[in-house]
Amino acid sequence: MTDEVIVDAPPPPSWFIDEGIPGVGERPTWLNDKFKTAADLAKSYAELEKKFSSVPEEYDISNSRFLDQDYQPIQEFLALAKDKRVPKDVVDKMVESIDKYMDEFSIDYNEEAKKLGDNAKERLTVLDNWAQANLSKESYEALTVNLKSADAIKALEELRGKMMSGNVVVPNGNDGSSSNVATLDDIRAELSSNLAKYKSDPKYQADIRARLEIASKNSNFIDKSGH
Repeated sequence: MTDEVIVDAPPPPSWFIDEGIPGVGERPTWLNDKFKTAADLAKSYAELEKKFSSVPEEYDISNSRFLDQDYQPIQEFLALAKDKRVPKDVVDKMVESIDKYMDEFSIDYNEEAKKLGDNAKERLTVLDNWAQANLSKESYEALTVNLKSADAIKALEELRGKMMSGNVVVPNGNDGSSSNVATLDDIRAELSSNLAKYKSDPKYQADIRARLEIASKNSNFIDKSGH
């Protein structure tokens, strides 16, 4: 009787060069466990290289409605994106997303004008003339930049109306009285002393006219009330 010799099966290969082609020896340290074969690693590297090769010399975000490419913080971001080799399509998608987000807070000026009625243009012109006549250049510019909604326009109209009628309430006034307004005689005296300025300064002319209107209304009110 012949004794049978049992040969142990060789251990499975620890790594593969390609599908069905086993490697020799221990698995190389450069072959990460997430890759089944060396060919898979090569393919992944090729895809990564292709992706990074899409980095442009310069990013162009001029199509953005909200981002200013010349703004220093934006310049710094784009420089960082280039240094980190962020693909162009990623930056483009980010800009698109920011524009969509900002659109959520945009004001439709046509819709706001409709809320003011058919005479919206005339109402805005009146407010603009009044603001220019009564505010400093800096305050006027700050006001017009931030005056964007119909509600804000109406609030300013209400404030103007109270000022024109002399009924602006003094904050923290204990007696509830309104602010002091110059009388007609006061304004006439001022005008006689500043006649040259009145003739040459349109803003001063508008201011005098507005104050005369207030003083005239107050005078009529006093005459009628007997106070």
